[in-house]
Amino acid sequence: MDQYRFGYHADLLAQFPTIVAGAAFALGIDNQSNERAAEDLLKAQVETVKAQFASEPLSSHPHISSWRSAFSSFGVKPTQYRCAVEAMLRHVLKKGSVPHINKLVDICNYVSMKHVLPVAAYDLSHVSGPIEVRFAEGNEPFLPLYGKEVEYPKPGEVIYTDDEGALSRRWTWRQSDRAKSTPQTRNALLTAEGVNDIEGAAVEAAMQELVSLVKEHCGREVSSSILDRDHPWAVKE
Repeated sequence: MDQYRFGYHADLLAQFPTIVAGAAFALGIDNQSNERAAEDLLKAQVETVKAQFASEPLSSHPHISSWRSAFSSFGVKPTQYRCAVEAMLRHVLKKGSVPHINKLVDICNYVSMKHVLPVAAYDLSHVSGPIEVRFAEGNEPFLPLYGKEVEYPKPGEVIYTDDEGALSRRWTWRQSDRAKSTPQTRNALLTAEGVNDIEGAAVEAAMQELVSLVKEHCGREVSSSILDRDHPWAVKE
């Protein structure tokens, strides 16, 4: 079996020493069968979000403010480029729904909204070499999700990257089209991330639920790790 690796560059950890992340390798999963349970979970969570934030601004949630602060610290205006979970919650409050994509994405979106943390899935069959979260040099090609034209991050921007280029831009802002989850996805990296004042226990709780749901609905064992400054890499042999 190929070796899969995910982790954080030392320079990034020096600037963000309180990073806590969950990383899971879900191998041999079924993301294709017609099963509505994950979609039903997502729809129910949408209604919970509407009630939760009916009288509470998103910006007051400590997880949102922590990610906004992180974006600002590497030169990104957080009200122009919002972290993925804030963007999704705002979409729910404005449009009233989150579109069904596939089982894995539905599960990730459900856990993300419930725990107010960015949660993502990357199709490992379209990844080359280890995935590292680091500051961009500015020459990493990036094709936005469902985009047509390749773009490049700004130097110093936080990105996910592999041997071929960027897999996400502005940290948790937007994923690449290259490694998106599809019904054909069989092997995936799953991540949940916290930064600044987000407690490790919150990330661990999100990761435990994410792993449990993927096991239940996608039919395979999933190995997971909790990463921090002292344990910056997850490896699956």
